[in-house]
Amino acid sequence: MNSRSVLVTGGGGFIGKHLVSELLRKGFEVEAIDKIPRPKIFPSSKRLAYYQGDVNSTLSRWRSKSGTRIVHLAAKTSVQESVRRPLPTVRANIEATCRMLDFARRTDCEGFLFASTAAIYGNKRSSCRETDTPSPASPYASSKLASEYYCRVYAGLYGLPTVVLRYFNVYGPGQSDHYAGVITRFVREAIRGKPPIIFGDGRQTRDFVFIEDVIRATVASLTHRVPGGTILNIGTGRATSILSLAEQVLRVFDLRNLRPIRAPSRVGEVRHSQANISAARIKIHFRPRYRLADGLPPTIEWLKTLASPS
Repeated sequence: MNSRSVLVTGGGGFIGKHLVSELLRKGFEVEAIDKIPRPKIFPSSKRLAYYQGDVNSTLSRWRSKSGTRIVHLAAKTSVQESVRRPLPTVRANIEATCRMLDFARRTDCEGFLFASTAAIYGNKRSSCRETDTPSPASPYASSKLASEYYCRVYAGLYGLPTVVLRYFNVYGPGQSDHYAGVITRFVREAIRGKPPIIFGDGRQTRDFVFIEDVIRATVASLTHRVPGGTILNIGTGRATSILSLAEQVLRVFDLRNLRPIRAPSRVGEVRHSQANISAARIKIHFRPRYRLADGLPPTIEWLKTLASPS
């Protein structure tokens, strides 16, 4: 990577906060934009410029340096919200991605990294490979897949080096209900001494990947020579059932006597999700360091601090 300048959309969100902080720690100059105010965890640094606003309406403020790399994280991420109201997801995800791609093309960016999702695979019983045929089951997943195709088009037509990272279920300190929301929900109920609510039979699986592993993979994708057009799964390669997750959370809180409450399955949710991360191992030397048993305790401690009276 020649430039030491990175522009991050969604820089105030869960993944964005961690990424911006890590980039600053590594000496990068960072521009960040998000609809929310500047997070208090960000240090006072001359190498950070933070803009509060919508990507679709504030691009005219930016004067990106030649060679800057863009990490486009900003998106509506709720599957259920996209099912209820598809059009806002289209605008926030597809339109914003196209605007960012065009901005990157016009400003001679060194590269464009797009944050996609495992949801584009749909229901797969086996682990997901980047070469698998997508089968999105929600407007959210469809919007991410459409954005991936626009990345491919801009790479082919304009020579813009684009890299797509398909994040699986990211969790960790700083997460909200929109990110690996099931962990947040289970922990919040456990803090109150309540049983977890499971939608469906609990046998559906997810590949839960800790935020620190996700940030390492993202930074590696910026700093390694990754060919334009590359798509990489970012997960652990391990599938955990929702029932098993509930049991692990109850065990941490010593609430083994509680039994989960069952609720009807939710539309738009995939049944199984597990990453094949062979390509990420080869191209960015990514090897996840955290198992769910390692990442749950710090996540739970963080959520406990939120629940504690100030």
